[in-house]
Amino acid sequence: MRLDDTIVAAAARGVPGGRTMIRLSGLDAIAVVHPMLATAPSRTRHIGVQRLVLSGAHLPCVCAYFPAPASYTGEDVVELQLPTNATLVERVLAQLTQHDGVRLAGPGEFTARAFLHDKLDAEQAEGVAAMIAARTANEHAAARDLLDGCTGAHYRTLLDEAIELLALVEAGIDFSDQEDVVAISPQNLSLRLEVLISTLDALLIGTSGREAPSERLRAVLVGPPNAGKSTLFNALLGRERAVVSDVAGTTRDALVEPLPLDGLASGWFDVGIDLVDLAGLGDASSALDRAAQQLAREHVVRASIVIQCDPAGQFDQHLPIVRDETVTLRVRTKADLPNDSGAEPMMAVCALDGWHLEALRKAIVDAAATASGIISPDGVPLPARHARALAAAREALNCALLSTPGQGENMLHMQDAAITAHWLRNAVDALGEIAGRISPDDVLGRIFATFCIGK
Repeated sequence: MRLDDTIVAAAARGVPGGRTMIRLSGLDAIAVVHPMLATAPSRTRHIGVQRLVLSGAHLPCVCAYFPAPASYTGEDVVELQLPTNATLVERVLAQLTQHDGVRLAGPGEFTARAFLHDKLDAEQAEGVAAMIAARTANEHAAARDLLDGCTGAHYRTLLDEAIELLALVEAGIDFSDQEDVVAISPQNLSLRLEVLISTLDALLIGTSGREAPSERLRAVLVGPPNAGKSTLFNALLGRERAVVSDVAGTTRDALVEPLPLDGLASGWFDVGIDLVDLAGLGDASSALDRAAQQLAREHVVRASIVIQCDPAGQFDQHLPIVRDETVTLRVRTKADLPNDSGAEPMMAVCALDGWHLEALRKAIVDAAATASGIISPDGVPLPARHARALAAAREALNCALLSTPGQGENMLHMQDAAITAHWLRNAVDALGEIAGRISPDDVLGRIFATFCIGK
């Protein structure tokens, strides 16, 4: 993601007669706004009433300036509050984006910049999206926990326990030649593993125990002709199923095949997902083209997941109306080709060499979980990324427990300890996805913090 330019968007569009906010973030945020204001904005005055000069007319507005790094994104941010009028807002956006280095923001890009500038962690960024989507008091409270960092703090507590158990087991391996050094007994290890597993089970209630959807979910590949949909279809399936050609309009029918999940959904989301390759949407020059595109639109309307494909990363094609519960993934295909559009797609992939295909598969599974309404114990949506990581950690911890000797043993034997450590590392890696990455130094430091080697 580029950080050397300035982004702008209508951050909030009010009702007619209300106010609309236009937000800019980046190095040139104040420089491009300056010529449009009747009075030069001051870097020391953070908010004030201004007059916006547009085609010779002076319009009232409120201008707020937040200098870096004390802003939401960590960059210079300017916010303009204007009377709500669609034409006015579009004219202001058009005038701002005429400047070099200023472009329209991509989806979630302000929050992405906040994350990249260490203003938010991943869980807090997810909390922003959850807060926007919240419809009930419980959903609002869960989103607030994400945004405040409470959820991440809870995950880090679980991660700390897993790291400590790994450190103690590895200490037992490293000092197995010293008979008086017992880092942790099998009984204590088993007890702590059981407690950790029970905690994860409580978090995962509502995922593995939910009622499964009545039918397989469908993920459809949508985009203009020659957008690389069929090539991506074959790559995701792992075999040549669709005919690929440089000639536009090769795909006429809807090709439906089960999407191989390769263990991505094991243990928390096991409903099948069908991947659908559709005819490209665009100008129809014949009755056959019109029939193929009508069939494609019908599949889009019924889909649980829409994968919008665009080699240029513009995503300006009008899509058929979809259901409220449908999840849309925006994918820039043909990422091996140069792209100077400046647009910021949700994901860029190359089906020819497999670049980012695994990330796309995970995103499809996460989208399927969202479309299915996976819920957490308090009845609010559990972020699918969290559910997958928690379930993987739970499975690894259970394997670690099964490899631990029974009650009759007072120490871990070398072979058992090595197997247990392997599964504990897997659990730490899984929890690290949602609680922060862990380095070998973290494990080494925990050995000396919790176990006195001391001889």
